[in-house]
Amino acid sequence: MKRKLPPFPALRAFEAAARLGSFRAAAAELCVTASAISHQIRTLETFLERPLFWRSIRQVTLNEDGRLYLARVGPLLDELDASTRLIAGNACAGPLRVKATEGFTKRWLIPRLSDFLARYPKIAVRIETGVPPTDFHDGKRDVVIHWGDDPVPGVEVKPFMSSTRTPLCSPRYLAQNPDLTTPRALLSKTLIRDQVGDGWKEWFSLVGAGDACPSGGPEFAHCELGMTAAESDLGMTLGYVAMIGETLERGTLVAPFDLESPTRTIYSVAYLTERVEDARIAAFRDWVFEQMLHNTLPEAPALRVAQ
Repeated sequence: MKRKLPPFPALRAFEAAARLGSFRAAAAELCVTASAISHQIRTLETFLERPLFWRSIRQVTLNEDGRLYLARVGPLLDELDASTRLIAGNACAGPLRVKATEGFTKRWLIPRLSDFLARYPKIAVRIETGVPPTDFHDGKRDVVIHWGDDPVPGVEVKPFMSSTRTPLCSPRYLAQNPDLTTPRALLSKTLIRDQVGDGWKEWFSLVGAGDACPSGGPEFAHCELGMTAAESDLGMTLGYVAMIGETLERGTLVAPFDLESPTRTIYSVAYLTERVEDARIAAFRDWVFEQMLHNTLPEAPALRVAQ
């Protein structure tokens, strides 16, 4: 018997609008206009010869037929999505060589990597750590987690992570320095420096002490070494808030103040423009953005404020 199937774009628009409860939200998810969503849903309603939503000036609500249809269609689209991911995953095979900073690898990538490996079991992920610059000339890497968002000739640079910074120290260091009750108290403390982008003067400017920012303190090649030094009670470091959720959860570092420096882009996915359609690279890129969009790890605890 010939199948009676609705137009897929109309079905997709209906499912998104019904799930999200908004034509506008569905339009944002599907990267189309709200009027396009409305048009597709009317196409579906014409095909079914019945309305699926109650419409008012400010909102739309599923009617009884719409709820019944969503209950049947939603699981089917979920199954279609799973099947598509399975086949796409099977098409993605071979090595994927990724270079990232030590801090990103340790505090963001590794806690999430099991999800990528489960989705793409035939991709052999090989990770090396290092600091800028982003360079593909030696042919030893496929993807670089690029520091910042500066352009690189011949390279696609896709920003995905922005963050503020806040002072961090170990619980023991905080206990040993009971005068750490105001931001200006940091002026007399050991400040751990970051060669990649020391931000202490910028942070002190927030509290009106930029000109008084000390110039001394041990200096490390990158922020991950600075974080490790702070965990070893060496002093105060500046941590990127987007990267420290698990660290605060474990309690190896605490944030004495709730003051954060302005947001800046800290990481982008980078790969050669000529390889933009490489299935393994596309899978990894899309996975990184999905992880950022849905924040799959538990929400970071609120920054601790010393009393």
